[in-house]
Formats: sequence, structure tokens, C-alpha cells
Amino acid sequence: MENELLWVIASALLAVAATNLAWLIGRVLPRLGSAARVSGHERGIAALRWLVAALFLLLPPLIAWRYGALSLYAMGLSDLDWLGNVWTGGPLTALIAALLVFGWLVYRRTRPHSLRTRVSWQADVAPWWLAPLDAALRQWHWAFYRAGFIGWIAAGLPPLGASAGAAPLVQWVEGLRQDPVYWGCWLGLGLVAVAWALNPWTRRGWRDRPEGAVLSAALAVATTGLFATTRNFWLCLACHVIAAMPIAAWFALAPGEASPAIRANE
Repeated sequence: MENELLWVIASALLAVAATNLAWLIGRVLPRLGSAARVSGHERGIAALRWLVAALFLLLPPLIAWRYGALSLYAMGLSDLDWLGNVWTGGPLTALIAALLVFGWLVYRRTRPHSLRTRVSWQADVAPWWLAPLDAALRQWHWAFYRAGFIGWIAAGLPPLGASAGAAPLVQWVEGLRQDPVYWGCWLGLGLVAVAWALNPWTRRGWRDRPEGAVLSAALAVATTGLFATTRNFWLCLACHVIAAMPIAAWFALAPGEASPAIRANE
């Protein structure tokens, strides 16, 4: 599985290149956006953007698995200790989801009442009932990033020299080798964060509509911690869905504010 990390890095580089290219095209051809709004095709373009983003989240892990470069164990899909996971991970999953929903409600209550009114998801990029699909796509791709680093660490990191100056680095590498699942989780999340930071659409989201970006980041951190504890993809997905569904269906923000619905390139 030595190619796992190469697939993950290639996927991240592709995401950075594609999002920045799309951003530049939008800046160079601003009239396209205006024409879409005038002609009423803006929703169709948003749906197309979502579809492209969904395919990107779905396909690279599938292709890597098809070519034998992806470990289902590292993805959290095989050799699962369901009895232990349910006993320890079940309550933790429920607690994390409840805290995420509670945090969103606290923030929502600080908004003006007119912006807290329940809105129709027909006006957004996707209806609320697509929130589980969004959760599955995100968790699938985040698991792909984790698996790349887990496989890389588990396969054995390159040996380091024994010089005195390298001693701290040697200790750090030895620490990674002690628990590849734990450290692979957080290194994978770090790569996700780098890809987000280099995505101009995400940066604009943090500036103009930070709530959706904060919610995505909170879900990523929370489910990464859950995976590091349980190594169970399905518990991470359940946590994401349990948190996202009520937020999307009942506690959305009004148009003009951030929403937790599926947003392409966020």
C-alpha cells in the first residue's frame, strides 16, 4: 500500500488546482455570472458545481481502491470491533452530535429573529434531505485522506540518522510508529485544512458566510477525533448525519446567511 499517500497528495493538489482555476475563470469572465442571474440559470449552475464537487469527493477513493492503493482497514470499513465500538463509540457519537447541534443553536439565537426563520430549501443549492448524501461524501473523502497517512505510517517511515541534532525528530517519528491510526487521522485532517486554506471559494466563505465553514470544520475535527478513538467509518458518518440533519431541516438561517446545506467547493 505504499502508493496510498501519493494518491491522497495527488487528490489534494488536483483540488487546489481545480478550485483556483475555477476562481480565476470567474474573475476573468464575471459577465457569465451576471448573465446566469439574469437568465434564471443561476440555480442550474450551482447544481452543476455541486455535482462536480460531489464527483471529486467520491471518485478518487474509488479509483485508488480499484487499483489496490487503498486499505479498507485504514478507511475504517473492515475488521471492526462492533461490540466495543457500540459500547464506547455509541455514546460518544451521540454526545458529539448533540454538542454540534447545541453550538449551532447558540449561534443561531444570536442572529436577528428575521434571519432565524425557517426557510424553504428550494431556494438553496440543495434540499435539506440531501444532507445525508453530503455527509457521506465528505466522510468518504476525509477517510481517504486519513487512510493515506495511516498506510504510510504503518508501512514504515524511512529510517533517520542517529546524529544528535536529529534526536527530537527521531523521537517524533517513533511516536508516529507507535500509533499509526491516531497520528494518521490528524495528519490527514491537516492536509484537508491545507486544501481548504488554498481554496479561494472556502476563503471567501470564511469571510462572507463563516457559519457554514465553521460548521464544516467542527464536523471534520469532531469526526476525526471519533475515528481516532473507534476506527469506525460508520460511526463517523452517523455522527455527521445526526448533527447535520436537524440543522439543515429545522434550524437553517435565512437567505443571505450561511447555511449547512451542500455547498460546492466549500
